[in-house]
This record gives sequence, C-alpha cells and structure tokens, in this order.
Amino acid sequence: MKVNEKNDQLEFVLNVLNHPELLQDEYVREWLSHAENKKLYEECRLYLEAGLKLEVGDSVDVRSEFEKFKRRMTSPTRVLYRWTAAVAVVVILVASGWWLMNEMPSRESGREVIVGMRSAVVPGKNQAVLVTETGREIVLGMSSGMRVMEEGGVDVTDDSTRGVRYSGTEVGEVRYHTLRVPKGGEYRIVLSDGTEVWLNSESELRYPTVFTGERRVVELKGEGYFSVTRDERQPFIVVASGVRTKVYGTEFNVKAYADNKVDVTLVEGKVAVKRASDDSEYALTPGQNAHLEAGAVPLIEKVNVHKYIAWKEGYFYYENERLEVIVNDLKRWYDFDVVYVGSGVKDLRFELWSGRDSDIGVIMGLLTKTNRVSVRLDGRTLIVSERGK
Repeated sequence: MKVNEKNDQLEFVLNVLNHPELLQDEYVREWLSHAENKKLYEECRLYLEAGLKLEVGDSVDVRSEFEKFKRRMTSPTRVLYRWTAAVAVVVILVASGWWLMNEMPSRESGREVIVGMRSAVVPGKNQAVLVTETGREIVLGMSSGMRVMEEGGVDVTDDSTRGVRYSGTEVGEVRYHTLRVPKGGEYRIVLSDGTEVWLNSESELRYPTVFTGERRVVELKGEGYFSVTRDERQPFIVVASGVRTKVYGTEFNVKAYADNKVDVTLVEGKVAVKRASDDSEYALTPGQNAHLEAGAVPLIEKVNVHKYIAWKEGYFYYENERLEVIVNDLKRWYDFDVVYVGSGVKDLRFELWSGRDSDIGVIMGLLTKTNRVSVRLDGRTLIVSERGK
C-alpha cells in the first residue's frame, strides 16, 4: 500500500479504519510511526467512535458527499482548517453507514419523535426583514435581483439566494438600516463598501446605508460572519454586547447572543478586540478565538476554526460539546422551544456533524439511541431528560 497526496491519505486512512487487519501491514505501521500521520489517524478514529452520528440513509455515497462538502471549503481563506474538516466529514459519513447497518433493529426506537418533529419542525431558510430608519419594514427573500428601495442615492436590491445588496455612487444623507433575521432564518448582506456579512438565525445588524467619516461602524446582535473590504484609512468596527472588534480587511466570525458572552474567531488577516469596560486591546492571529465574558479575563486560544464557522458553510459541527449549546443552535435554526428535565442533562457532551438541511427529527431520534437522553415532543416544544433519572 502506498500513499502520497492528501486525497490519497484520506482514502488510505478510511481504508485502514474500515479494514483493521491492515494495521498488521508493515507499510501501515511505518506510516503510523510519523507523528503527523498518527494524529490524522487518531482524529478520524475518534470520529468513528463518536456518540452521535448523522443518519444519511441505508446507503452512503461517500465520494459524492465529500465532493459536495469540499466544494464549500475550497476558498483560499479556508486553508487553515479545510483538510481536517474534510477528513472529519467523510469519516463520519462512513461511520454512519456502518452504524446504521449494525443498529437496524433499534431504528424503531424514537420513531414517533422523528415523525412528529418532521411534520411540525422544518429546517430554516433564507429570510429576513429590512427595517429602515423611519420604521418601514420590508420582507426579504421573496424576489430575484429586484430593487426594493432607493434612499439617499443608494440602491437596495434583493435576491432570494444571494441576499440584499447596497450600491450607489452618490453620497447623500446617511441613514441607518437594520437587517433582522428571525429564528429559522439566515441571510447575506453586501454593504455599501463591498463588505459581505452572513447573519445566522435570530440575529440582527444595524449599519449606515453608506459609510462616511474615519470609521465604518456596525452593530451586531446574535451571530455574523464578516468578509471586510480592506481600507487602511477607514477601519471597520463591529460592536457586539459591549465588545468592539476592529479590522482593516479580513474574515472573521462574531457570536454574541443574549447571554453576555462574545466569541470572535479570526479566519484570515488580523483583528483587535476590546471591551467597552476595559482599556486593554487584544490582537488575534488567524486560527485564534477570543472568548469574552462579563467579569472574567478574556480567553484567547488557538482553535479548530471550522467549529465556529461551520454554520456559514451550511453545517452543524461540534466536538465534545455540551448538549445545551448544541440544542440552543438547533432551536434557533429549526425554531422550536425546549424544556430540560433534570439538573445534569444540559451538561452531557456529544460529537455532532450534520447538514443544516437535515431533518431535526433524525438528529433527535439519534440522541435517544445514545441511551443517554430521552426526547419527547409536545407540540413545538422538545422535552429532553437524562435517561434513567
């Protein structure tokens, strides 16, 4: 057995994982003696043993799923994590096929939950509401490249698949708009300077229709991924829950839902974060995340970037994550409520990779198969309890 290029390595690891007897092969043992190869193998093996896996049907077209995922991850800005993420995805898909074949007798478990949630709860979609300075509300996501308004020399056009765009050469009166994305939605906006912002569910962005002055300032509630047009003379500033992220041109993610916790994850370029209550400024380098929480010292560390921005690429992706964190993200996207029974259930940890277009009932049905939690649907409220307690 020989292995050279990265794609060959992927197929090599998958082959070994699915045929453990190959571990006795002299070449395999020599290949695993290298630290980088051993790390790759162990990462894939851990995903195979994950407690929660994606149900994709009785047959798995691994190559097709891998190519589809890889197309989403081929931007030059994804170099930091693209390979590791792709490996994880394919291994989980392979693991799912194996897992389903060996768990067929238990597939009836939780079927009522799955069927009930499929009929009542569906994945989110591109939808948003544009609120003007005068309070006028415009529902977006219904048109195809049509002008929805003109204000102060700025044209606003909307496309249900590409998002809303601000453009115009005249600089008239500066006005402020707010883009609101409800539960069960996501939306993309191109600001007047060309900066692109992807907003996650239950988020909103307040911004000027055109940027003037020395700074470009926007205000975020919820979560947004920013690809900022570079301008050394006019830095771009994102204000979220009292945290200011200052950039000149880069790609990064800001997560700031209503719990006074902010995560800023840098994909490319350089940013500096600062709390309104603190004079200290913290610089990030690509691949770092800054976690800021009221009353605590900021935590800045190297992370798997994909864990923080997978939502923007159309996926849920969690590594050893608390159930409450996972379900909070799911309920924003699928728009349901949740009730936890028992003091410890929120802190149970799971691995999860899933497309955002997956049936929520499948994910919840698989939760019950871990034998760690029980899941019940009451209308649009999910009731989750720790099994045996």
